[in-house]
Amino acid sequence: MDKETLLKIKISEAATGRYLSNSRFTIQSLAETLDMSAKDIFELFPNRRSILDYFYESRIILYKESVKSLEDYSEFTLSERLNHLFLTLLDSFEEHREFILNTYKEKVVWDKRRNAFRRLFKEELKTIFSNDPKITRSAFIIQNELLWKSILLQFHGLIAFWSNDSSRMRENSMALADKWSSLIEEIFYTRIIDKGFDLGKFLWMNSSLNKCITDDDFKFPSLCKSDQTREEKKHE
Repeated sequence: MDKETLLKIKISEAATGRYLSNSRFTIQSLAETLDMSAKDIFELFPNRRSILDYFYESRIILYKESVKSLEDYSEFTLSERLNHLFLTLLDSFEEHREFILNTYKEKVVWDKRRNAFRRLFKEELKTIFSNDPKITRSAFIIQNELLWKSILLQFHGLIAFWSNDSSRMRENSMALADKWSSLIEEIFYTRIIDKGFDLGKFLWMNSSLNKCITDDDFKFPSLCKSDQTREEKKHE
């Protein structure tokens, strides 16, 4: 990680403490906390809001650095990779828990702008799924924006659970993340999706609906005896 990124992370983390003391803290007061000049901070950030936004973005940056340090990461299963993503973020959030509890909804969930944390989170999901050779062939069809948004929404739910978790060292939150990751792996590693597509294809190729659409002379079969009786009377 380059020096500028490290400095930006240091500034953003210090800003979380200033925010808790005064949500409208000045860049000058933040500079005094860090024993640096306000000019140096302005060279990296245009305003207070961008600093606080970068804090969330930097959580993904730190996660990526943690992946680089794992020599056997390439051997991780889908659930292990997802679990590492979720738990690394939770650990990082734990260090700034009060700030997260006060700002996560506003700066991540409800933010209407092109939010950097959401974008990077979804990009990491795409990387995790696309680099996993064990995912079944048909499962690639459902790897799209809807899936990334769905997992992101579930992550918001995990944060909500974590925010109310009073268990020792947030053990319940870690257990929830593990079970959630295992469920996702089960869905994408098993052939249930393949079998579902095969069943749908079979039903389509052998159903009356397919014939109805492709055959101009197709007629729906009578559903009951009364239908047949009415048709006979018409011909009389």
